[in-house]
Amino acid sequence: MRSRLNPARRSGATAQASALWEDLHWGLRPRQRLSVRRPNIGRALTALGRLEAVEYSTNKKGDGPSVYRHEFGEDGGRKPHLAVDPASRDLHIVGGSYRVERRGIVD
Repeated sequence: MRSRLNPARRSGATAQASALWEDLHWGLRPRQRLSVRRPNIGRALTALGRLEAVEYSTNKKGDGPSVYRHEFGEDGGRKPHLAVDPASRDLHIVGGSYRVERRGIVD
């Protein structure tokens, strides 16, 4: 599995994103950059429903390629909502009481 990191131009923001990626992947260094279109956040979003969990695959140092599933609200936290921008159809996670720490997504 290849390591990936967002955007293109080298800047302070890119260096900050790279450092965060390395921290969240427990010391692995990103090997390539993934150029992506920035999501459009319009003036209004359409709620799709309450987000129960998020699941993704990645490679973390010491864990190797793995699938991570995070249930929202497990520790009494508020669940976020999944919403869509009506113009671009981009998805967004809105609200909730989760945060991202080195160990992963917690709420």
